[in-house]
Amino acid sequence: MPFQPRSLLYVPATSARMLASAGRRGADALVLDLEDAIAPAQKEQARAMLQPAIASLRGPCPVLVRINADRALAQADTEAALQAGCDGLVIPKVESAADVQRIAALADVHGSPPVLLQAIVETPTGLMRLQDIARASPRLVSLAFGGEDFATALGVAPTPQALAMPAQAVAIAAVSAGLHPMGLAGSIGGYADLAQFGELARISRALGMQGAACIHPAQLAAVHAAFGASQEDLRQARDTVLAYEQALAQGQGAAAVDGRMVDAPIAERARQLLRSTGQAA
Repeated sequence: MPFQPRSLLYVPATSARMLASAGRRGADALVLDLEDAIAPAQKEQARAMLQPAIASLRGPCPVLVRINADRALAQADTEAALQAGCDGLVIPKVESAADVQRIAALADVHGSPPVLLQAIVETPTGLMRLQDIARASPRLVSLAFGGEDFATALGVAPTPQALAMPAQAVAIAAVSAGLHPMGLAGSIGGYADLAQFGELARISRALGMQGAACIHPAQLAAVHAAFGASQEDLRQARDTVLAYEQALAQGQGAAAVDGRMVDAPIAERARQLLRSTGQAA
């Protein structure tokens, strides 16, 4: 099955309390974090906890590990994560194809073929090298945008007004390379105001993103709603495809559905929606 999650739930690798409940939260995939959520003095401890944590979380939900960006830490993190049997690795602050290729080479040696990679673009330098990054390795299945760090690097607040352009650029680069685009054009940290967070997720979907990371379980429902499809969405998609196919059968290139003109690209978007939810197109 392709890696196309709506949600990634980040969990600090050192938090026994959070790990105990992470698998029951309903995320599409889990990410054990060795980077931002872990203090420098706890990096080695977090690495040592990967094996029991991954074993306890093993199930239908993929378990990934976010390694550190620092090259020395990244190698030790990667080797520990692969030995622990992770399903994939999340590579932060990617600024070049070489950043991905170094981790892919370690996966070739220490991992098995199913180990997948997600690269997070979080700096202006990475943004300028998107095409190379997106095609860096066959193991790469997802390209993500890290809005918090990008905003810090750019010297702006993490708002949709400031981050819409780089977020959409990441989404375009991902889709052009056949990768799954994820990320928010804003701050990932807002879990107190879920209405605002949900609106950010909807804005990000409108920019081309197909999923997002969550740092709190309360954010999952908003992400699933924004990146999922309602019954009304599915009804409209089925009606659109049916009307277009009937028009083609009658020798016409377009059809009218609910007061809208439907032609080939509109029908294909409807098919894509149905396929993404496992519906017959």
